[in-house]
Amino acid sequence: MKLLYAFLILLCACQPNNKPQSSYQSSPPDVQVLRFDVNEELAGSAYRKRATGYLMVTEGDSSLFFPAFTEAKDDGRISLILGLHPSISYADQMKQLHFLLPYVAKDYNFDSLSGVFVGRLIQTGDLAIEVTNEYLNHFGGYGSTATTAYDTIASFLSSSKLGRDFDKLLDPYGLQVSGTSVEKVFYTEMPGSIKIDSTLHNEIPDKILDAMVWVKLNEKK
Repeated sequence: MKLLYAFLILLCACQPNNKPQSSYQSSPPDVQVLRFDVNEELAGSAYRKRATGYLMVTEGDSSLFFPAFTEAKDDGRISLILGLHPSISYADQMKQLHFLLPYVAKDYNFDSLSGVFVGRLIQTGDLAIEVTNEYLNHFGGYGSTATTAYDTIASFLSSSKLGRDFDKLLDPYGLQVSGTSVEKVFYTEMPGSIKIDSTLHNEIPDKILDAMVWVKLNEKK
């Protein structure tokens, strides 16, 4: 897991400086999908076969959302590092990811897609608010964040809006959420730097559930 934290930090810290490997001209024609080899830019390259970042360019403007897919060298497992950007709403970034996935599927075998590294839950902004409110309703308040509670929290997250969103996103590829794993769970205030939908401003709880989150996937039954 520590290696994955390094992946996300590096991925969010910079937009790609290297030239794209190639690009896909999409429909509508004013949108391009660029592919970047990011294997050497991410920690742990010795353990990976490859890593590719994907970027939407709309009418010449590059998105700040830069997800990356990696393939492990030993077992061929595919992982998605979400790479959320705080200045773009969670909903908009999920829409971009939905748009990118058909192009990613040309490069990676989604049968081997085993997980999504979300990063810190609070970085999802709108989603973190909705998930926290679900949590408060489900458990009747703020519960323990001790490591002994991690399994309970992870089980809740897999059936929360977080799990439902990824179920919907990946359903066309025959995948479903099988669970989540969490580390460094705590409650915190929502930073002002993270873009929040205006409709949710009155629904922000005093404290937001936060954790490093990994979504586990398997084939849909």
